[in-house]
Amino acid sequence: MIKYLYYFHWNRTKRTFWPISALIFLLISTNTQAAMLYKNYLVRYDRGWDILCDPYRVQQGDWVLKIFRQKGEISHYDFREFLGIFQRLNPHIKDIDRIRTGQVVDIPLKKLAQGNLPGQSSGVVTIPFVMLSGPEKQIEKHATTYTIQKGDTVSILIAKQFGGRYGSDTYNQGLTLFKAINPHIEDIHRIYAGQQIYMPDPAIREKNWYASLFDEDGNLTKQLSKLTDTADKPIEEKATEPEPETVAVQQIPSPPPVKRPDENSNARADAAQAMDGRLLNKGTLFLPMEKEKDFEIDLSQYPMIDLGYGEKVVFTTENMVMGVDLTLVQSYWDKVKVVQVPKNASSETILDSIFSTFSGETAMDQLAFEDGGTKIQVKAKWIRSHPSPDGHVIRHTCITLISSREEQTHDAIVRYLARNDILIKDVSTVPLPEAPPSEETTDLERIDWTDPKRFIDTFARTMGFTYSPGIQVSFPYAGVQIAAQSNLLSFGNGKEVLVDFGDLYGDAVKAIEATGLEILQFNGDSEPLVIIGHLMDAAGIDYTQSPVFYGANRPVEFNTAITVNGILVQTKSGQDRLFIKKQIPQLIETFLLSRKIRLVKIENG
Repeated sequence: MIKYLYYFHWNRTKRTFWPISALIFLLISTNTQAAMLYKNYLVRYDRGWDILCDPYRVQQGDWVLKIFRQKGEISHYDFREFLGIFQRLNPHIKDIDRIRTGQVVDIPLKKLAQGNLPGQSSGVVTIPFVMLSGPEKQIEKHATTYTIQKGDTVSILIAKQFGGRYGSDTYNQGLTLFKAINPHIEDIHRIYAGQQIYMPDPAIREKNWYASLFDEDGNLTKQLSKLTDTADKPIEEKATEPEPETVAVQQIPSPPPVKRPDENSNARADAAQAMDGRLLNKGTLFLPMEKEKDFEIDLSQYPMIDLGYGEKVVFTTENMVMGVDLTLVQSYWDKVKVVQVPKNASSETILDSIFSTFSGETAMDQLAFEDGGTKIQVKAKWIRSHPSPDGHVIRHTCITLISSREEQTHDAIVRYLARNDILIKDVSTVPLPEAPPSEETTDLERIDWTDPKRFIDTFARTMGFTYSPGIQVSFPYAGVQIAAQSNLLSFGNGKEVLVDFGDLYGDAVKAIEATGLEILQFNGDSEPLVIIGHLMDAAGIDYTQSPVFYGANRPVEFNTAITVNGILVQTKSGQDRLFIKKQIPQLIETFLLSRKIRLVKIENG
């Protein structure tokens, strides 16, 4: 079999793939029937996350749910969140129920931590995929060997592995997979103790290509053209050891219905999204018992938020879960928290209840760090630390309730903090218009500090002052009139000063000041920010040393404070200028520009 390798280049303007090179190499293979291809995926930004997206051109006969089920991995976990991401990344799709053939949409596949994939920061990543001649090989990779025990039946084994009642979609899918990898079993009703069989692993349902194993009638498809294990490892979360307290979650991988099973599920969904978790409100959760039958929780009665890495929050409206005392359930599984909330509880009440369970464990009220010429302090109503999706770093989710668009944290600050593993979640109980994304642009002025005389000249022009170097100054001294040279700086408000760089000294300085003209003397050791402060004092102009800016228009108690090492001065034009000596992050510069603040960088050369 000849194996071909293609490279594709994504044209952002025409939103199409361009084949750059075909038949890069060929490899003779006798034990496989597959063509190795490489495909480019886009990395888009949404609310503190890099989102891996598959650019997809709508085909004739497509409809939205069909596309989402085939390609939307995020939708498998939280369809409500997925719709929000899809709509924000595809603003040209005004109505998702009306898509046209030929339209190109970006299908969100996976949330990515910073640096999760090679080339992620460039906005385009290349991932290999394999077109298989049949899906059996994929299923075999996700199966284990099992020896039949006395009393076993295929139906019991399938129900135990995949859940669901006999004849349900979940059960039928498990049975189809079983038959595909056990062709030696001609009659599934005739198995015997000691016989070895292969059991499909229920974790296969978490793969983004799982839905494509079946055709519309539920039968096994004849050809699979999806990501293989090697291809989807960057898309899937990296494998971790299974948590001991949770055996399996039986959840139907289909979009949730419009109507929720209980009255306050929308508030719980908001809480789940705020905490970067996923709400599970149907199916059965199995918790293992050491010597007894696994404890089963009906998620339609007791919904759960899966926070990842084994941490789960189960909701109840009473002091028990499935008839078992709340205290007993809470004490048996360390990472399973049970939260008692009343019906119709608000998002705030639910979040308060959740965070009270983490009190003293992973909760805090503020974060602080320094970056270049800035100090960052983040305060929020609730802050929780948790591992990143790849498990390499600790991320901090900062949640605050807001009531208007003006109270939202500025997009540039949200993006900047996300790059430092701090996720800002501003939660509103009412729909808010989406904030326009800010571009990482800056309009930075620069002043050379190599020569103090040139620095004063440039600073004066920047501020709209008048600087006259080398003027003649006449003053009386010892009964005679003396002439000297100096530099005159006029501030335009009736105030003037002489700026001296060591040309005047001794009694001459006192004699000039006796005439009522102020002299400011600087030498080569003077710091530029100190000079600016002295000049503003002489001019009588207000300025702020190390100004503090807030990322949102809301009380300081739950806000992000950015302290900049510099001097903020208001110019005659009314536009503030911020003089800095140390570099500050580009997204902070973008934020300051949006506040109508002009940045002036003081540099050596």
